[in-house]
Amino acid sequence: MTKNISNKCPICGNEGIHIRSLSRNNIMSELEDYFAEKPPEKIEIIDYEIQQCKNCSLEYSFPLEAGSQSFYQWVTTRVGYYPESRWEWLPVIEQINQREKQNSISILDVGCGGGNFLEIVKKLSNTRIVGLDTTLKSVEKCQARGFEVYCETIESFYNKFSHERFNYILSFHCLEHISQPKQFIASMFSVLKPMGSIFISTPYSPMSVESDWFDILNHPPHHLLRWSKKSYEELAHQLGCEIKFYMPPANSVIARTTNNFSLSKFGKNQTVSKLKLFQEIIKNPTLFLKIFFDQLRRERVNRSVAADIVLVELKLSSKIK
Repeated sequence: MTKNISNKCPICGNEGIHIRSLSRNNIMSELEDYFAEKPPEKIEIIDYEIQQCKNCSLEYSFPLEAGSQSFYQWVTTRVGYYPESRWEWLPVIEQINQREKQNSISILDVGCGGGNFLEIVKKLSNTRIVGLDTTLKSVEKCQARGFEVYCETIESFYNKFSHERFNYILSFHCLEHISQPKQFIASMFSVLKPMGSIFISTPYSPMSVESDWFDILNHPPHHLLRWSKKSYEELAHQLGCEIKFYMPPANSVIARTTNNFSLSKFGKNQTVSKLKLFQEIIKNPTLFLKIFFDQLRRERVNRSVAADIVLVELKLSSKIK
């Protein structure tokens, strides 16, 4: 994919506001704190700035340059990096089951990783499942499990197999890594059947922890883009398609407050007993209450408190029911 070197919003092309700077040293320090392990010095990491679009609120990195191969070789081998399951898998399968009944369908999973979702969705009857991933080891793992998976981007797949069309195209936690999101989604539409749907999931920004703890994996070089309801709606507007939002229930305000308080005082990798946490809250009631009232004001999506993950459905046809 062509490197985007512009400091303008990659969705709507408007100017951005500078949010923060992330130096290489800062990133290395945050990675060490996150994983409780010092990253190898040989990892290639550059300096970044974070911009927020004045028009659509998308937060994006400048430069819009993905993490290096050495960075991903290290981060993807950390324990727990690839989840065994994701919340959004079940809603997607439920939507497909409700709509298709006994119809024969085809599914394309873009960024399929080691094939954990493919293993689940293969249970659907009358379904052809194809996966794409750009990491050769992940592709080989999928192929060893018997899946039809190609080491291709969505763009290169279309160039090689332009006759292919799918009922559903899925991409879980990939869009936040992409420097050219409009082109990425447009390429998906090029291999989508009429009346088909694209399902995309990403972290939802701002995440509930953001006001109290810095999550380096939701920033470059790992995540180049940070998506909100407004930025997704602008993406749909730019592409001329309909959009629908799905979210899990958010944690309770007390659970979010307690979690954020613990992160702010102890960090991610500390084991904190309930007694120790309670004692710290007694010492710092003002901070606890501040976090509590911040969480009460959290944005709502679909009339419910925003969760930390969002699944969106995109269609070029008539309105989504």
